[in-house]
Amino acid sequence: MNGPGRRRPWLVALQIAVAIGVLAWLIRLFGTGAATAAGAVLHPGTVAGAVALGLVGGLAQGLRWRAVAAGLGDRMSRTEAISRCLEAAFLNAVLPGGLAGDALRAFRRGRARDDWGTGIGSVVGERLCGTAVVTLAAAGSVASLGRADLAAALLVITLIVAGVAGYSMRALPATAVVACVAWSIVGWLAYLGLFALAAGGLAAAGVSPPLPPLQTVVVGSLVLAGMSIPLNVGGWGPREGVAVLAYGLAGLDGSAGFTTSVAYGLLALASVLPGALVLIAGRVRYRRPHRGSAGATDPAAHR
Repeated sequence: MNGPGRRRPWLVALQIAVAIGVLAWLIRLFGTGAATAAGAVLHPGTVAGAVALGLVGGLAQGLRWRAVAAGLGDRMSRTEAISRCLEAAFLNAVLPGGLAGDALRAFRRGRARDDWGTGIGSVVGERLCGTAVVTLAAAGSVASLGRADLAAALLVITLIVAGVAGYSMRALPATAVVACVAWSIVGWLAYLGLFALAAGGLAAAGVSPPLPPLQTVVVGSLVLAGMSIPLNVGGWGPREGVAVLAYGLAGLDGSAGFTTSVAYGLLALASVLPGALVLIAGRVRYRRPHRGSAGATDPAAHR
């Protein structure tokens, strides 16, 4: 089986082209000032808040993965599951497509247990469960804005994604499925909180007007759905385009939507810093047995 890093060059090129194309078009439409103004969101308080929310999101995904994997007969510790998901979140944020980190943890788990079906199936099931929660929330949001057509389209997508997730988790007991959905909702709330932090930070800096709580939920839900489009680079590209559309549907300034989405992207990068530390610590820890130890085995087999 090919490793997770061996991705088709044309797909990576397409993801990069789409992300750059969308960003270039939005900068041409709103000007560079709309993008650079997002930097005002970065100060110690918001960065600390982003890191805290990133930890909550990583915790939720780790426990979600653990619940699904256990239902498939693969038991792992909480520390293992959470640390691997934090690491995956960092890789997803810096590599095209937003899935490279998840592919890596699925590959490692399958290789470590010599059970590719369970290793890949647990990751696919829990990720798609999370995606279904995101698209369902987006469907409810556009419905509240009076766009029944878009709501119906998102609902169809939700049903398709949920159907695939359900098939992947068909052998799970009901308690594991409930846990998967519950932790998906917790993770969604964490990332919605990150959007609220971005919008609030820009309002505090005087860059954009404050968003009322209900509009924050509605617009933020759509922005999170935009990140689920796999033609992106670390989340960038479609997210910004969807943000402009979401703000327009809500009767708000599209330029503010672009700026807030860029601010969200900056805070999202800060939120995955714990995953970078996990990645670095893991490499340091697993290198040491190879020094002077002829009988050392492949470190990935112990993960």
